[in-house]
Amino acid sequence: MVFSIALLALLNAAPAPIPVFIPGDAEARRFKEAFERGEALFKEGDFGAAVANFREADHARMTPEVAYDLARCHERLGDQAFSILYYRLYMRRAPNAPDTLEVAERVGTALAKAEADGRGFLELDAPRATNLTVAGHLFVEGPVALFLAPGEYEVTGDFPAGKRKMSVQIRTGRTATVTFEPSQPPMLPLERALSAELIAAGKTEPSTGPSTLRVGSYVTAAAGLAVLIGGIAMGASSQADANQLKTDRSLTISQARDLAATANTKGVVANVLFGVGGAAIAGGVVMWVFSMPEPGMKAGAP
Repeated sequence: MVFSIALLALLNAAPAPIPVFIPGDAEARRFKEAFERGEALFKEGDFGAAVANFREADHARMTPEVAYDLARCHERLGDQAFSILYYRLYMRRAPNAPDTLEVAERVGTALAKAEADGRGFLELDAPRATNLTVAGHLFVEGPVALFLAPGEYEVTGDFPAGKRKMSVQIRTGRTATVTFEPSQPPMLPLERALSAELIAAGKTEPSTGPSTLRVGSYVTAAAGLAVLIGGIAMGASSQADANQLKTDRSLTISQARDLAATANTKGVVANVLFGVGGAAIAGGVVMWVFSMPEPGMKAGAP
């Protein structure tokens, strides 16, 4: 009883119940006819035909009752894996049903036996696939339910775009719930998407100009280079004044002092310009590195 309550808590923590589809008149009529045929066949003991009709009803309208009847049919046919799949589906569709605890206990017992036998449980849905193959078992359509030994298994299926395959990992005593869908094509980032104007103009590629960071790296480096050139010029002027101070003997003391002060000032300015220019160039280089790769370049290319 304690095990059943714990299992029920886990089931309630599963994905939200599948929303019930509200059909139109045609779907409602199809559901009613298929469901009534399934019930009649179930009473006659023709459980295989009942499964076909209940599944048709489930395609028209997903209800807890259909899931429960499918579970009972598979139970009568001795297919415990599909019985467990549909009992679990019933509990997700009707988590507050009065018999949920009883059904949870039935599911828990079956899963515990599978764990004791060293097997795991796979339930796989593939809404758009046919001819699903898992561990040598062929299913014309989904869903798939199997008890399997632990290991990695390849699943193949036929989709409208062609045959696809995937791998599933089975662990002892665990339930692997998988939805099999072919991989989606990679989506373009927003800046690579074509605008309505480009499409109207018949263009197949958006413009691929340099990024903002790349342009900023050029501007920063150019500004740093200009400052550095100014520093070089100022340094050269300071050196010229210093040389004149050493060689020109006609300078008065006052003139020599003024020339020395000018040379020192120019030297200080040159040093400041050297520092600012060098830092700007270094910053531009860093920005350039982080702007990689540019459009049209392979990722990781120098």
